[in-house]
Amino acid sequence: MKITLRQIDAFQTLIASGTVTKTASILGTSQPAVSRLLSDLEKTAGFKLFKRSGRKLEPTFEARLFFEEVAKSMSGLQRIEQAAQNIRDFNHVQLRLVSTPSFAPTLAPLLIKKFSKRHPNVNVCLDVQSDDERIEWMVLENQSFGLAVSTGSNRNIATHNLISTEAVCLLPASHHLADRKNISPEDLAGENFVSYLEGSIFKADIDKAFNKARVQRLTRYEGKTTGAIIGMVGAGLGVSIIDSGFGSGSFDQRCAAVPFTPSIPYTAELLWSTQRGLSAIQNEFLEMVRDEYPNADS
Repeated sequence: MKITLRQIDAFQTLIASGTVTKTASILGTSQPAVSRLLSDLEKTAGFKLFKRSGRKLEPTFEARLFFEEVAKSMSGLQRIEQAAQNIRDFNHVQLRLVSTPSFAPTLAPLLIKKFSKRHPNVNVCLDVQSDDERIEWMVLENQSFGLAVSTGSNRNIATHNLISTEAVCLLPASHHLADRKNISPEDLAGENFVSYLEGSIFKADIDKAFNKARVQRLTRYEGKTTGAIIGMVGAGLGVSIIDSGFGSGSFDQRCAAVPFTPSIPYTAELLWSTQRGLSAIQNEFLEMVRDEYPNADS
């Protein structure tokens, strides 16, 4: 015969209450049922558990030793139950999101806020990287999701389109073109130009537009991030075409943003690895994104 949890429950309750009557009341059962549970436990344990002292039952020395072990075991069981509840309720779970600087101050916090309303117990870590290809690498290695303009070159990366926008021309607010409704490559001929660094996906699209128009720029300054470029334009070092359509609120007040022609569209995408399965909380995040941004996966 094996010891059962019902027997242990009756044993612990009796030690706390002192009488079979109170034990039966606490457990919501009958006194004979409690007596049978304790009798079966004594038979299985092989020693007497209680002795009568007046109207109360006092635990024997052996029962007290047994109780100490039971308390340790039950404490471990409670920790297991708590761990299961934490996993079920996503307590102490962390979601890791890595983003380009363009999306870090705007779109990324928006996604995190929407998700936290659904799962307030989940910890979210936001990392920022300036290189789209590095973000893809980090997603493959250890990040839950990435937020970037996907290179589309890695078959192990899945994406979901979020928001599409177009590039703008950024100029010092005092620039003679700042009041224009639209700016073309021809308008920027001979202007000091602040460019993205070589290797940027967005730089290639900008260069293509100027090459097609056969317009020469004076590319004297380069920046790795949109934020750096905004700062240089604001300082009066030149003009630029930037990919910060989602972060217009973060433009330097010393700058003016004007629509640029030809259109250079780009799309913010959520990236995740197809090399490993998504956890329950990652699936919840992906479901939330698809609910909020119901575009077809690319």
